[in-house]
Amino acid sequence: MKDYHGVYSALITPMKKDESVNFSIISDLIEHQLQQGVQGFYLCGTSGEALLLSIEERIDFVREVSRVVKKRVPLIAHIGTLRTKDTIRLAQEASEAEVNAISMIPPYYYKFTQKEITSYYLEVLNNTDLPVLIYNIPQFTHVAFNKENAKELLDHSQVLGVKHTSTDLYGLERIKTAYPDKVLFNGFDEMFLPALAAGADATIGTTVNVFAGLFRKVADLYEAGNMKDALEVQTAINERVELFVKHGIFNAVKYALSIKGFDCGTCRSPFSPLTDEAKKEIEGIFDSQT
Repeated sequence: MKDYHGVYSALITPMKKDESVNFSIISDLIEHQLQQGVQGFYLCGTSGEALLLSIEERIDFVREVSRVVKKRVPLIAHIGTLRTKDTIRLAQEASEAEVNAISMIPPYYYKFTQKEITSYYLEVLNNTDLPVLIYNIPQFTHVAFNKENAKELLDHSQVLGVKHTSTDLYGLERIKTAYPDKVLFNGFDEMFLPALAAGADATIGTTVNVFAGLFRKVADLYEAGNMKDALEVQTAINERVELFVKHGIFNAVKYALSIKGFDCGTCRSPFSPLTDEAKKEIEGIFDSQT
């Protein structure tokens, strides 16, 4: 099995001024992040504005990233969307693009039953050979996976594990204890260190796009048993996360990357662009970057 441990960037989707995807910058952006220590990429997820992209844009984006990465690090393509047939198509296209795994939020908006949600995942699993990562992000989907309601999926040999974007670290630990062979990804940047202590194997983060080195430090210090210094670095991450969340984390990350020389544009409407005041605050944080 591919080694999915480490620090993954929840890669943003760069945009031009007309809100079209800026494919021309992807190669430089990826090479920069690899140099900063990124150990894998999660494509077309929440940070990548997946649900604001068309199906064709998502397919093209995954293809381009795969072309650039050339199998140097693992790629996980998020394929979740509302209609099962669209999700299956994205799964098949991701396989053609030779990604390592796929990930799915549960179907959203309508209040689907747990049986319907499980059937959605199983239908996709029946139409792909790729490993599948369950995406647990209850703050957006209003579906909270745990070891009980996800048992049928977690028992499936093709299910890689869970991307756990939840403050419920007890739930993460319970899943990891019940399914030690599954890969548990932390999804909240501000909880990376406590998630490691609860059993997480890796992290997929929005601010990893900008501060991969800090996340690598947390992982290395935790592995060495140096919790005091690991907490200090996690605090440095959290100061940045707090500022970015204040102004809208996805646009803040894009602007931070532009400061570094990668013009990623802004998020698609209905997201609002950053104010000049917000930009100044984000610029200021780099003066104290560790």
